[in-house]
Amino acid sequence: MCSAVNEIDLSALETLELINIRLGEVGIDLSLSEVKGPVMDRLQRGHFLDHLTGEVYLSQFEAFQKLTGYRHVPDPISA
Repeated sequence: MCSAVNEIDLSALETLELINIRLGEVGIDLSLSEVKGPVMDRLQRGHFLDHLTGEVYLSQFEAFQKLTGYRHVPDPISA
């Protein structure tokens, strides 16, 4: 979750790239959620998103749903 991140500099971008690579080497995908516009712009300009092993989600809840396969099934008694 990146909602508190307002900026990203070159060293942080390089660190994210290394984390993405190392996680990928052990079969783990890196996904991000709630990335703010200026940060997303920087990730795109640096081509980080081209190599991201996971996905970028608009919200943490969307990420949770997609990554866990969670589907809300209404309770037939309360519906």
